[in-house]
Amino acid sequence: MARRYDVIVVGAGPAGFLAAKAAGENGLEVALLEKKSDPTQLIRACGQSLISANEYFFRNLLRYNARDKRICFSSDGFSFKYDGPYRNIYSLAAYTPSGHKIEHGDYEEQKKKGDYGRIGIVYDKEVSFRCLLEEVKACSVDVFHGINVQKVITTADSVTAEGNGQSFEGRYLIAADGVNSRVAEVTGFNKDRYYYCNFIALHYYMSGLEFTEPDQVILQWAYGKDGAFRCYIIPRPYEGEYNFAVITVDPRVNLEAAADYFMTEATIAPRFKNAKKLKTFSAACNCYSPIIEPYKDRVLVAGDVGSTQEMEITGAMVSGWKAGQAISTAIQEENLGLEVTGISRYIDWWKEAYIKDCPHELYMTGMSMPYILPTAEDINYVYSHITEPGAACWNPYTASKSLRDGMAKAIAIIQKERPDIYQKLQRKSLPPKELLAEITKISKPVSS
Repeated sequence: MARRYDVIVVGAGPAGFLAAKAAGENGLEVALLEKKSDPTQLIRACGQSLISANEYFFRNLLRYNARDKRICFSSDGFSFKYDGPYRNIYSLAAYTPSGHKIEHGDYEEQKKKGDYGRIGIVYDKEVSFRCLLEEVKACSVDVFHGINVQKVITTADSVTAEGNGQSFEGRYLIAADGVNSRVAEVTGFNKDRYYYCNFIALHYYMSGLEFTEPDQVILQWAYGKDGAFRCYIIPRPYEGEYNFAVITVDPRVNLEAAADYFMTEATIAPRFKNAKKLKTFSAACNCYSPIIEPYKDRVLVAGDVGSTQEMEITGAMVSGWKAGQAISTAIQEENLGLEVTGISRYIDWWKEAYIKDCPHELYMTGMSMPYILPTAEDINYVYSHITEPGAACWNPYTASKSLRDGMAKAIAIIQKERPDIYQKLQRKSLPPKELLAEITKISKPVSS
C-alpha cells in the first residue's frame, strides 16, 4: 500500500531540498525521495559555486549572512542555514589558447569592495546538503533515501511515485531529480524537447596550484585533434584547494588527455607545477531545449529538470523554493474552495525568469563557439581584439553577452583584416541546433 502525503518531492539536490523545506514550513505532509543512499554525499562533478552574487539571477538577489551563517535570497524572503566554509570570488579571467586574457571584472577593484565586490561564492555542497537535511527534518519532512523513482502514475486528483519496491502517493509531485531526470522522461515532459548533446565533465580537487589572484575563476579554451574543450579552475572554500574542471560537448574528446594538456602544455600549465590531485569526479548531463510548460497532470517541474543543461545552483535553489510555495498555495486554495492560482503563478514566473531572462539559445551558442570558430588560430585572432575588461560577473548569460559586445566593437577591423574569419563569425546567427548538428548525430541522451 502506498504511503500518502500532500506532496512528493523527487530528488534531494538544491531544488528538491528547498521545495521540501518550503512545503514543510507551510505545514504540508511531505515525502522527499532521493536515490542516493546518503543524501548529503556529492557523487558527481560540480563547481560548487553560488553564481551572480552581484546581480539579479532568476529575479533574486543572493547574499551570504556570515553573522548568522545563512544563505539568503532577499527578493523572495527565504534563507537556510549553511555553517561550512566559504570563499568570495571577485572576477572571472578567460584565456585564449595563446594566452590572451579577457577579464570579467577588475580583480583588485572588486576585492576592495569586500562582500559587495564578490561576483560569486564557493562553498562546500556536502555541508549545505547536511544543513538542508537538518532543516527539512525539523519541519517534519519524511526523507527516504535509496529510492530511485522509475514510475509515476497520475490521476485526476493524485499522483503516485514508485521505486525500489516502494510506493508513495501525493496530491502533487515536484520533479527535482536533476538534469537527467527520470521523472521528466516517464511523464512525457521530454517528448517535445530538442536534444542537442551532452555536457561532459571531469573534475579534480587539487592542491598546490600557483596563483597571484587566488579568489578568481580561470577559464581557458583549447582545441585538440579529436575536438574542442575548455577548463575552469575554481577556488574551493578550503585554503590552498581548487576545483579543476575539464569540459566538452564532443564525445570524441578524451578528457583525461585534455586535463593533461592543460597541466603540461597550455599557457596556464605553469600554475600546475607543484599541483597534486586529491579527488576525482565526473558527470555527463543532457542538453535539451527547456521545458516551456513546467506543469501537467499534478506534476510540477523544478530546477535543472526543466533546464538546458543546468540552472546553476543559485537558480535551482530559487526554483525549488518557488515550486514548494506554489504547491503549498495550491493545496491551501483547494482546501478553502478557492480558485487555484498558485501553480499558474509559478508557471508565469518560470516563463519570465527562466525562459525569457535566460534564453537557452544564448547558452547553447556559447557552447557552440568551437563550431563557429573551428581552430585555435581563429579564436586567438578574434578574442585578441577584446582588450577592455567586461562586466564583473560569474554568470554564463552575462559573460556571453559581454563577449559578444566585445566582438561587435572589433567587427569592422576583423572584416577588413580577416574576411575569412569574418565569414565564419556570421554563423553566430544560426540556431544552435545547426551549429551543433554534427555533435548531435554522435551523441545520445543519458538515462538516469
